[in-house]
Amino acid sequence: MPHTSLDLRELAPPEPMQRILDALAVLPGDACLEAFTPLYPAPLLAMLDADGYAVAVAPADRGYRVRIVRADHASILDGDADV
Repeated sequence: MPHTSLDLRELAPPEPMQRILDALAVLPGDACLEAFTPLYPAPLLAMLDADGYAVAVAPADRGYRVRIVRADHASILDGDADV
C-alpha cells in the first residue's frame, strides 16, 4: 500500500490539521497517510470518521502518530494502538 508521511510536530494548531486535510485531498484511495502531530488530534478524529476514514492514534516522541486510511482499508491498521 502506498504510504505518505508528514512530520507536523513543530507546527502550532490548527496548522497540523489543515495540512493533514490537504494531504488527504490528494492521497490515492488505497494509500495510508501517517502524520506526527504535537497534540492529540481530537477535533480531526470526528471529521475523519464522518468522511469515511479509519484512524489509529498512538503516542510518539513529542506528540502523536496518526495513521489514516479509507475505511475499506482499515485492516492495515490492525495492531496499531487506537487512543
